[in-house]
Amino acid sequence: MNLFMRVIVATLVSVFALSSCGEEKFSKYQCPMKCEQEKTYDKPGTCPVCGMKLKGIK
Repeated sequence: MNLFMRVIVATLVSVFALSSCGEEKFSKYQCPMKCEQEKTYDKPGTCPVCGMKLKGIK
């Protein structure tokens, strides 16, 4: 295999590996401190009460 093909293969492997390392997708998010009891959100973000990062729930 020549050098050009090795570079192409290495690049493709890297792209696929990095794309699978993204943030896991959840359908609902909730404050881990449950500041608003069981309230959930559709998008990731921060809790409007305490400012903590919302945790994805299944």
